[in-house]
Amino acid sequence: MIPDPTYDQIWSGGWDDMRRYGPMARHTRRLMRMITRDLAPRSILDVGCGEGSLLVALAQAHPGAKLAGVEISENAVALAKRGLPGADISQLDAATQRLPGTYDLVVCADVIEHIADDQAALNNIAAMCAPGGAVVIATLQGRMRRFEADIGHMRNYAKGELAAKMTAAGLTIDKRIEWGFPFYSPLYRNLLEVLGNKGTMGAFGPVKKLLSHLIYTVFLLNSAHTGDYIFLRGRKA
Repeated sequence: MIPDPTYDQIWSGGWDDMRRYGPMARHTRRLMRMITRDLAPRSILDVGCGEGSLLVALAQAHPGAKLAGVEISENAVALAKRGLPGADISQLDAATQRLPGTYDLVVCADVIEHIADDQAALNNIAAMCAPGGAVVIATLQGRMRRFEADIGHMRNYAKGELAAKMTAAGLTIDKRIEWGFPFYSPLYRNLLEVLGNKGTMGAFGPVKKLLSHLIYTVFLLNSAHTGDYIFLRGRKA
């Protein structure tokens, strides 16, 4: 597999702290735990695992589960391996490749919108889910902001579009969360559009961590039933 230079550059210091301390990344982990709390997976795969913080959160929510992660970025793979020495972390392009094994729970957060052939990726993600297992996809729907295109979004999904594509991949949707109104979307996303996404990248010092925590607290007031940040869970027959 040829390393992706764009995402290798981003994972060399741009996204690391944002994924650990950023308010949206923290809510992603919270909501992912929420949508999987009725499951008891013996194995978990994170497709597009980044530096591994989501996989760590899922390991805490489902103790004893075997952990694995795949990433297109070589730099992200190195970060995840350092943070998760007991997990099976490897480099993989989900649009064209799949692991030979299967997992009880497969998650993919903030990734599918970056992939040109998202249906091929969803097909591969579903194929890596064990029969009777679950797949959770988290992504954005609604109007795409300019800064989102600048960080590699190929699309933001229309209402019902992601569910239709997951169904086409052989999954039956059994749970969903639509989150974020009004403080994340439209207010925060509109602010980031005006600011050009400034302040979300790079190292997080004490002031930036405090500000991120305050924003995270405000985001707790968002609706869990209305919003542009969607989590869809599909079950494998």
